[in-house]
Amino acid sequence: MPASPAARPFARIILMAAVLLAVLSGCSSIPTTGPVGTATAHSDGNALVDTFAAAPRGPSEEGGETPEEILQGFIAAGTGAADDYSVAREFLTDSAAETWTPTERVLIYGADPNIVPGADGSSYSIRLEVVGSLDDRGIRTDRASGTTETLSATLGKEDGQWRISAVPNGIMVSEVSFSLLFLSHNLYFYSSSYDFWVPDTRWFVQKSGIAANVVKAMLQGPAPYLQGAVSSAFPAGTALARDAVPVVSGVATVDLSADVLEDSSDLNRQQMALQLRQNLGNLNNVNSVTMTVNQRSVDLGKESGDLVEAVADPEVGGTQIAAYQNELVYFKDGQQQPIEGIPSVAEYGPRDPALSLDLATIAFLNGDRSALFLTGPNQAVREVAEGSSLTPPSIDPGRWTWTAAQTGSGVSILALPPDGAAENILSLPVPWLAEATVSELRVSRDGARALLVANQGGRSQVLVAGIVRDGDGVPRTLTTPLELAVTSESGLGIPQALPVNRAKWMSEDSIAAVQTSADGQVTPIILGLGARPQPLAGLAGITGISAGKGEQDIYVQTPTAMYKRMGNSWYEVAVGLTDPAFPG
Repeated sequence: MPASPAARPFARIILMAAVLLAVLSGCSSIPTTGPVGTATAHSDGNALVDTFAAAPRGPSEEGGETPEEILQGFIAAGTGAADDYSVAREFLTDSAAETWTPTERVLIYGADPNIVPGADGSSYSIRLEVVGSLDDRGIRTDRASGTTETLSATLGKEDGQWRISAVPNGIMVSEVSFSLLFLSHNLYFYSSSYDFWVPDTRWFVQKSGIAANVVKAMLQGPAPYLQGAVSSAFPAGTALARDAVPVVSGVATVDLSADVLEDSSDLNRQQMALQLRQNLGNLNNVNSVTMTVNQRSVDLGKESGDLVEAVADPEVGGTQIAAYQNELVYFKDGQQQPIEGIPSVAEYGPRDPALSLDLATIAFLNGDRSALFLTGPNQAVREVAEGSSLTPPSIDPGRWTWTAAQTGSGVSILALPPDGAAENILSLPVPWLAEATVSELRVSRDGARALLVANQGGRSQVLVAGIVRDGDGVPRTLTTPLELAVTSESGLGIPQALPVNRAKWMSEDSIAAVQTSADGQVTPIILGLGARPQPLAGLAGITGISAGKGEQDIYVQTPTAMYKRMGNSWYEVAVGLTDPAFPG
């Protein structure tokens, strides 16, 4: 494991004593107990209604159920994870019960499933309106409104009763049941520089043994959209020595396979200990973590001067940058403030300014968004890039400046290195943007992910892609992205896709987004990597949005004023400022 450079922003060297204490720290946020769901059939024998009880019901002891009722009972039993879905297996033949793998996939459905018999009397189709799915690693994929999927099932008689002899692996759960039965939990991996924790939101069944499931998922590595963009302290192939992480009196013991220690350095083992603490510390029954191999505590070795304590969900402070009467100003503590030492930029008609986290670098576009400029305290203004319809610049923690430009063949992602030399600007290859237009590009505060708002085929998309960097931190490409669901429910409770053209990071795993309009009512929304879209109060004529840290630190701009969120309303904070932006 290569050591991180000694000097970095937001990182501090910690002593070995602090490492040992860090492994013993934790906090509480995610429950590990709660209701278990069941779904029971209506008297019409087809529709399912969610009712939550202690456990789902198995087949009737008296027998006599029809094939349709057996299938309905099997679907309902997908809410009972106890004893490896033992109740659901009761609806299967003995041989099918042995081979069926319930954890391979979860289909999350909206409307009640429709069961249709085949012509042969033993085959059936289960038609679902699918709103999302989970794979066997707990990675959720949301589906577009109106998506359907049909599963095939075969039934036969066993001991005189109908049972399912063939059905696809996985379970089916209603959207309502899913929200009660599954927990969203952030796994954490290191950024490529080992300075920051990067969240990877997964979903886990709410039952005993969740600590082991969290560790197993972490050891399997990051979700596809983060592969190549993040690092793990654990070598590939590391596994639990036993399929459990016991938690006794708040102490979680993680017993690993012996090969984890092969060729490991003191620094590497210390990083492993910190990663376990970060991943398990948010479970409400875990106060500390012990790492063992063959049930013997791992020696973390001598203190390493290269060990840094990675930062989770970095702060951005309370200073925004904005344009005012063709000059750049700060907005802080509700007041407009001059920026000391920067030259006049009035001749450029500045738009969409950006600020580095250390407040040393300022980027902005000219009035028609065809050129990107850099400046800062005691620095001249210099043009560093040209392009068509440049997106508002974003400056990452390493002071790389990012923007996207429209080209004849699609989109060009531009990244300017910290030295700010125009001749060193990079154009990253991103094949999946070939047919798109991009209106927003924001680098996350951990520097490992890019938030993009794209339009493809007339449909807007909010995308999160990993930033792949080389060993020197130079960005090389963006991974194939994760798409976030941007929906609201209609009056009939049906999810409807919403257009979006602006989005800003609000925390490590949440985003404030909006479809701007100079007139008419506009409703911003909060998007979460592990949460349903949350609409905010509407406001007439929102033309821009900025976000600091947390759901109350959101600002919007209208043609006449700038407003801040308070509760679920907005209040005016400034007049005349345009394009406000927090650092990043």
